[in-house]
Amino acid sequence: MKAATLHRFGAPLELREWPDPKVHGEETLVRVLGAGVCHTDLHIIDGRFPTLRLPRVLGHEIAGQAEGIGEVLVYASWGCRACALCQRGEEQLCPRATEPGWVRDGGYAEYVVVPSRRYLLPLGGLDPVRAAPLADAGLTPYRAVRRIRRWLPPGSTAIVIGAGGLGQFAVQYLKLLTDARVIAVDPSEAKRRRAQELGADETASPGDQLPPARAVLDFVGSDETLTLAADVVERTGILVQIGEGIGCLPFGFGLVPHEVHITNSVWGSLAELASVLGHANRGELDWHVDTLGLDQVNEALDRLRRGEVAGRLVLVP
Repeated sequence: MKAATLHRFGAPLELREWPDPKVHGEETLVRVLGAGVCHTDLHIIDGRFPTLRLPRVLGHEIAGQAEGIGEVLVYASWGCRACALCQRGEEQLCPRATEPGWVRDGGYAEYVVVPSRRYLLPLGGLDPVRAAPLADAGLTPYRAVRRIRRWLPPGSTAIVIGAGGLGQFAVQYLKLLTDARVIAVDPSEAKRRRAQELGADETASPGDQLPPARAVLDFVGSDETLTLAADVVERTGILVQIGEGIGCLPFGFGLVPHEVHITNSVWGSLAELASVLGHANRGELDWHVDTLGLDQVNEALDRLRRGEVAGRLVLVP
């Protein structure tokens, strides 16, 4: 099979021929039909996770064809299934979790091995190429919004910082799951316009004056965006970091609002991914996908790094 593989941190991916993978026990072989391109892939390439073993096939947003099931979306956080977190359905938080594209070979290939059929969700008629980003870009903001719903009664305000692939989903979930007024903040005029098309009540640039908000979701995670989030979140409100930027937020009396809740949100559970697919199949979500061939993987990553992607890029083997 062909696979795009990272052999050295900081280097371009290499497209090579590899032996077709073999499955053992309850493992399932999935023929990849689409693999989303994520900022996390850039972090891996840049060496943000230096303990990861190389070479590695990247790609964790995977949709494909599984024998006996049909077209599926791959849930991509495979826990130990024995710890307390796994037992309550939170495999994405398992300290021994293995993820495709990180710890195991992922979807930038013609085939991927999935440890169990339980991680394969039938697409229910969704186009697999279009559906691939739901595995992360669709799932991660769903969990973040679901967790903060109790902070957002009618009449409250939620601010979304970063209106890219994940932030655009967050705007839609906030409108679907809460009665909050939603403000999307992004330096890109095109992304602000897209956020408004998706239901944002208002958009703003990072330097604009913003009202206080009960909840702020930061999909960037830089020093600047975390500072902005702390400046606008109300006392007793909640600030959630989702973006994997390497920013830090000073914490202490006088540095953050009184009794504010500061947390992060990580990926999502298998049950939450099933809920995301439900929303998508009911036509309640809108997202934009551009496709490239697997042989264009480095072009796709370069476009993402330059900030030229309004929605999500999907590689098609």
